[in-house]
Amino acid sequence: MKKFSSKIIVNADDFGLSPGVTAGILYAHHHDILTSTTAMVNTEFSRESLEDVKRYPRLGVGLHFVLDAGQPISSSVRSLTNHTGNFLKGKTLIEHAKKVDIKEELKAQLDLLYMRDIDVTHIDSHHHMHLHIPCAMEAVIEIAQIYDLPVRSFTETRLPGELISTDFLHYDFYGNESVTPEYLMNILSELQPGITEIMCHPAFMDPWLTKKSSYNYTRTKELEILVNNKIKNWIKKHSIDLIHYGGIANEH
Repeated sequence: MKKFSSKIIVNADDFGLSPGVTAGILYAHHHDILTSTTAMVNTEFSRESLEDVKRYPRLGVGLHFVLDAGQPISSSVRSLTNHTGNFLKGKTLIEHAKKVDIKEELKAQLDLLYMRDIDVTHIDSHHHMHLHIPCAMEAVIEIAQIYDLPVRSFTETRLPGELISTDFLHYDFYGNESVTPEYLMNILSELQPGITEIMCHPAFMDPWLTKKSSYNYTRTKELEILVNNKIKNWIKKHSIDLIHYGGIANEH
């Protein structure tokens, strides 16, 4: 049997996106494999979801920093919004975003989590926008240093030495072709020594997802796979530790 010196963080993005997403994430955590989630704080379902998560003290909760969906928390980040007050998207956002506004909005979203009595474990972002906008990455690094928080990073992206992150990130358990038990098992069987985050998006289907999200039914497939006993038993058999971002500081 191969002996692993590996730890994994199974992190679900989009907590609070919809009732079905929140319920699916909490269900997956209750079934032992999912250890971490990142919360969206600017959705219509955010307040309720952040109350729900307090019943699950072992679940690490970070910020899913939103820059390109809905409206900002801060009222004065004009380089990030259009005339209706909604976030800009895509190339337009990348071209117009100013670091000062990104920092202000990130701080506002983090402070809202703390105000809701969430012990924030780390920062990542919706659609990886902090990794696509150069000044956004700079803003996140500066705020993360102030708040002393780890940041999600692609494996090939090196963060400043004083910032904490995982050693590896698997963001490929996503989409119809890759969301299979075999694909997840392949990820697990090829783990390298160190700490690996496996990103996921489990959910129960609900009307909001059906109408408003292009990534919907595959989320239910993710949930089914994550609670599969074969996956859980394999992890246990190979003595792989399941942790969340709140537990990685002592590993570096």
